[in-house]
Amino acid sequence: MHVIAWIIFVGICIQAGAMLTSWLVTLYNPAWSKNLYLKLNFFELLRYDTDYYSTLMAFIVTLLALKAYIAYLGIKICMKLNFVKPFSAEVAQAVEKISFVGFCGGLMALVAYGYTEWLGDRGMKIVYPWGAEEFLLLAGIIFIVAQVFKRGMELQAENELTV
Repeated sequence: MHVIAWIIFVGICIQAGAMLTSWLVTLYNPAWSKNLYLKLNFFELLRYDTDYYSTLMAFIVTLLALKAYIAYLGIKICMKLNFVKPFSAEVAQAVEKISFVGFCGGLMALVAYGYTEWLGDRGMKIVYPWGAEEFLLLAGIIFIVAQVFKRGMELQAENELTV
């Protein structure tokens, strides 16, 4: 799992870096916005308004950065997990942090979706899979796991005291 977590982390970092680079390059050469990374085409939006384009790209890059941070926290969990005593404060804290970051990502994705709908009302058709529902579902499930870890820590501490 540790290796898989690293592969996912590196892959998402590459995506975030590629989108950030695409964004910065298209500000200097707008014609390149016709074929951005991941086959996105925001040329019409960039021609319409540079600020709207930059806001959209900031949403995309930030969400990818949040995904990379969640993957990094997954790596930390893999490094700290001890199967003899699996319920530790460090692991519980990292799991809880994943839940919080996932929830913030879900809220940001909802705002970004609303922003693309607002742009659509102004004639700019933007198609991007924001994944707000996935972020929020992840946050909810991971929050429950964090609560289980907290309870596991309590039970583990009680077990150590009774021995």
